[in-house]
Amino acid sequence: MADFDISMLDGLSQYEFLSPQWLEEFRGITERLGIEPMRVDVTLRMNQIISGCPFQEEPLKAYLDTSSGVVELDLGELEEADLTVSLDYETAKALFVEFNPQRAIESFIAGKILVTGDMTKLLGLTQVFAGRTDDDPMSTLMKAITS
Repeated sequence: MADFDISMLDGLSQYEFLSPQWLEEFRGITERLGIEPMRVDVTLRMNQIISGCPFQEEPLKAYLDTSSGVVELDLGELEEADLTVSLDYETAKALFVEFNPQRAIESFIAGKILVTGDMTKLLGLTQVFAGRTDDDPMSTLMKAITS
């Protein structure tokens, strides 16, 4: 990975998390700044159904796929997914942008996160995300482009 200087993020446009503009900026900026995708050793194919998005009325369908060894996040659905997670927008943003594992636990207990499929794979990925820090390049980038 190229050396990461936080000043490279000055002046970036911010978009609603997971909006088409956010995804386009996320993909483009990682390439422009030479930030490598997050590498993981947990193989997971997860569909997500996210309700309450501020940029559209119907639930957003997105997926997270780590079968290539890196985290791939995009809109749409995977065939033969290991699991499907249904959650609200604010919870998704707290989990992926703010990396708030406590919020994940509270939301799951409160029934705000519904999981169908192989829960053990999700637990493996949760451990990977729990090890992230607020100052790693990917976390900093996600926060910088998210309104």
